[in-house]
Amino acid sequence: MVTAWHEDQNDDPPSFAVGELLPGCEAILMRPDGTEETRPGERGEIWIRGPNVMNGYWRNPTATEAAITKEGWLISGDVCYADEHSKFYVVDRIKVSLDSEELWG
Repeated sequence: MVTAWHEDQNDDPPSFAVGELLPGCEAILMRPDGTEETRPGERGEIWIRGPNVMNGYWRNPTATEAAITKEGWLISGDVCYADEHSKFYVVDRIKVSLDSEELWG
């Protein structure tokens, strides 16, 4: 879990955001090629990093290498954007390009 809502927040009408980052968590929105961050307000794949994010897949270095960058960012596969209040909205999912047999054996 890297985003949440504060219990005192009550939007009217309710928001479709998944929340804002939890303390200690980081997120960047990356362009589809994974080489550059998006501009504010643009959609991008959300990459997350924090003490509560997994370190890798159990006994599966191939899956871990595909999912986590050398800098420790978890490549989520979720397409998001952030609004002016730093709330994140998930709007799509990127299809995993690796064969599931290759990842999960």
